[in-house]
Amino acid sequence: MPHRVPLLLVGVLGVVGATEPVVQSTEDAKTQNATVGPLRIDGLVAAVHSPFDEDFALDLAAVPAQRAWLRATGVDWVYVGGTTGESLSLTTAERMALAEAWCDVSPTRAPDTSSSQSPPKVIVHVGAEAVRDAVALAAHAERIGAHAIGAMPPSFFKPATVDALAATVSAICRAAPSLPCYYYHIPSKTGVDFRVVDLVGAIDAAGATPTFAGVKYTGLYDLAAGGYPDAERVLAYAGGRYEVLGGREEMLLQSLAIGITGHVGSQFTLVGDLYAGVLAEFAARGLTADNADALRATQLRALDLLDVQAGAPAGMNALKRLVTYAGMRVGDARAPFVPFDDDADASLRAAADAFCAAPGNADLRMCGALDKEKAAAEHQNPPPPGADDPPRQSGLLPPRSSPSSSSSR
Repeated sequence: MPHRVPLLLVGVLGVVGATEPVVQSTEDAKTQNATVGPLRIDGLVAAVHSPFDEDFALDLAAVPAQRAWLRATGVDWVYVGGTTGESLSLTTAERMALAEAWCDVSPTRAPDTSSSQSPPKVIVHVGAEAVRDAVALAAHAERIGAHAIGAMPPSFFKPATVDALAATVSAICRAAPSLPCYYYHIPSKTGVDFRVVDLVGAIDAAGATPTFAGVKYTGLYDLAAGGYPDAERVLAYAGGRYEVLGGREEMLLQSLAIGITGHVGSQFTLVGDLYAGVLAEFAARGLTADNADALRATQLRALDLLDVQAGAPAGMNALKRLVTYAGMRVGDARAPFVPFDDDADASLRAAADAFCAAPGNADLRMCGALDKEKAAAEHQNPPPPGADDPPRQSGLLPPRSSPSSSSSR
């Protein structure tokens, strides 16, 4: 007996080049998806920026430089076209072109463990306000060789119930039947605040979405929408059937402590080498009395970089500007973000230099790149006498001088 997709899913899926409602036998679905499961990522996933030129047109020529930076800082995965990538400020055609650019430089879908120089593997975010656009993006991601897809829900006309959310997510997942599919939980942006464990249960009970793989969990702060307790329940659901990808890099240690091994973050586009030190130490020894202070100190350095970003005027995308300082010409963010003016640029650059002068940060690739850029600028415009920067200190996982110097997030 063929299994007919529920009415909502037929209405959505019928736009992807289909002339008839999607009809698939239950046995065919099981066979097709037998080998599709969670990615089980152990490491960092960089939420990459969408690069724009001076006219805010998509500048795909910048993608190879972004990829090279990630490779040099030990980041193996990318999350394309998400919040960091300004997905909802891109047209559907632009999002497809961006995904193609990343998949073109990441041509193999098979796991490649031959060296740290392998191209990053690609998760394409396909969520959109129009579910039909999300379905089209999902089908496109499968065609171009992405490794997985993720999707946030519509945020204007929101799903009113967990079952409505489950049907929406399932519609998107089923458009790419060979790819693991992740729900993107970011209630601070979408306002969709159902507990993810309830969503997982609804999808599981329906039994029609075998490629559903888990959640990219950014709402870890938001206890009203689940938060860490909810993430733990998802990890434990059905003996660990589903994967949770942590979406708050500044809470990396907390995520590791509850068993999250894959971490998606925008800072990984710039300082993956900073976070790699935490992962390596935790993998080797866990969090112990001997290494706890050093691990926390490293995470506090990451919080300091968040403070650099937060110091920019409201409406300006500071991280994107920092990435540009490092040599990846990704441009300013599109409206409704506000472009940097000269004063804001000078203030951010000074804050970045101060971050790089702090103990332990001199060896970061970001700081080396900023040094080179500054040296090149000074070669063209020498500074007046006595204007040298203060000396930097370096060190691996240095202790902090006092708790009062940390950020609170």
